Amino acid sequence: MSTTALRATPVAALGAVAAGVALGTGALSIPCWYHALTGLDCPFCGGSRALGALLRLDLPAALGYNAFAVLVLLPAVVIGLVLLGRRELGRTVAPWTTLRWVLAGLAVLAVAWWVLRDLPQFHSLSV
Repeated sequence: MSTTALRATPVAALGAVAAGVALGTGALSIPCWYHALTGLDCPFCGGSRALGALLRLDLPAALGYNAFAVLVLLPAVVIGLVLLGRRELGRTVAPWTTLRWVLAGLAVLAVAWWVLRDLPQFHSLSV
């Protein structure tokens, strides 16, 4: 296998780390358009601050900013990078039907988190 075939995964990982550091440290700030329009939190509101807390190794603060991002989305990114690496190395990757169910499950979790954190009874989950 040539070295050119192994360039995409390190580049993707480096890009993810650079974006994470830029967002987590506040060097890059992306305002939430949904929150600006409705005043409600989207599933990802607080995600940048949670990432910053993770970079400072402050897990309780990260969970306070956005538990969904910490517990679901970050492992999903790691799984995606592992799958990309396996594909580049010529190893078997889970069939698309399996991945489709995983993505559908993540989408259901995102919608459930979105609704739950905007209910008045669960105001403590909002940012």
